[in-house]
Amino acid sequence: MKGNKEAGYTLIEGIIQLSVLMLFSQVFAITVGLLHKVEDNVTNPTEIEWALFIQDVETYLNHVEIIMVQREDMGIRFRKNEEEFDIEIYENLIRKQKNRLGHEQMLLHVKSISVNLEGNSLKFAVEFMNGIKKEHTFYVTFHSK
Repeated sequence: MKGNKEAGYTLIEGIIQLSVLMLFSQVFAITVGLLHKVEDNVTNPTEIEWALFIQDVETYLNHVEIIMVQREDMGIRFRKNEEEFDIEIYENLIRKQKNRLGHEQMLLHVKSISVNLEGNSLKFAVEFMNGIKKEHTFYVTFHSK
């Protein structure tokens, strides 16, 4: 009698290999989904633009002579170093004006803003065109005479 030396798959080996393949395909699908979410957060310019906007506005809110919230133009007006500045919404962006001349774009793709001033705390709440909402509270320091 000859020994059985034929190579081949048994049913059990096929089931084990299929199970391993299914396990790795699930891990791969979850990994791709997580990477997609991370990529959206990393490549979304809204986060970077918002951080730059906050940094820019903070530089203007030190040693302010007077500050007021503009309800009709949805923004703020303040005096600093004998000059008047406006930070307000204009069409779909937030702009800065110096002495009501020209304008400098500060934040793009803005749907709406809300500004509240309580004491030395100035709160900006912004909704972007893509639906993202951001808030930040600034501390305003006043110029002492």
